[in-house]
Amino acid sequence: MTEFEDGGDRAGQVLEVAEAIMLETRSVSLTLNDIADRIGVSRSLLYVYYDGVPAILDAIFQVHLGRLEEHLPLQGDDGEAFERRAIGANLAYFHYLVEAGPVLQLILRERNQDSPLGQESRKRFMRLARSLATQTCHALALEPREAFVLIELNGAIPEALARLVRSGEIDQETAAQTCERLIAASLQSFALRPTH
Repeated sequence: MTEFEDGGDRAGQVLEVAEAIMLETRSVSLTLNDIADRIGVSRSLLYVYYDGVPAILDAIFQVHLGRLEEHLPLQGDDGEAFERRAIGANLAYFHYLVEAGPVLQLILRERNQDSPLGQESRKRFMRLARSLATQTCHALALEPREAFVLIELNGAIPEALARLVRSGEIDQETAAQTCERLIAASLQSFALRPTH
């Protein structure tokens, strides 16, 4: 049990505890009682900070998406090739996952009516996904649906490797090098396709 810090960032502490429970259970199926019990306060006190579990999950998502966005090399202002940016984006995602765990994945796997995300969070995530897909479409002469599939498939590479690093099955440097090689091979296979 954690003490609720007086005068501290109580709203932030609620998020930290909720995130810890999510990572332990590998699920977003948590309750205000779970969080309140862990902190050592009444459930009703949590309503001072958040309207409920969906609001807590939405706030966690916003924090983590911001952390990830800070490291994604999305624009090639310096003339950098798409392949380098795409590899860099997947490596950034890998390093984020090693550091933070699968928080974004856990929240994003809740689909449609079950999604805890608010409208602004959904819009923010879709802007990021569309930006990645648009760049992928242009660089590899793909249709939008193909670009989204490629991004999702390639995203599984850093996700799997980060999971192995976090479980101690592989060291981070080897996993990062593997990630870079696999993403490069994937992109090159699409780049070598004949275009219409």
